[in-house]
Amino acid sequence: MREMRSSSTSVPLPADVQAILDQPSRIEIGRPIPEPRFVVTMTRPQAEALQRWLHSLHDDLKHDDNRRLSCLLCISRVAVALMLAER
Repeated sequence: MREMRSSSTSVPLPADVQAILDQPSRIEIGRPIPEPRFVVTMTRPQAEALQRWLHSLHDDLKHDDNRRLSCLLCISRVAVALMLAER
């Protein structure tokens, strides 16, 4: 996704979210998913802004662009993180 952040979309990626994504993420292993995962800490509004930007990025890609699947996977990961944060 790092190379995609330079793409212009109808929904800009806020500077504070860009700064968070530029920082190194940490790796955690824990429940309920015992597989290693990259962890990025941000506020709910920042995660929602990231999700809006990802949707815009996905919408701007051509239907035969291989990056569409990556966008969908990122969108779903952010959606799950937002859902889990509500608990």
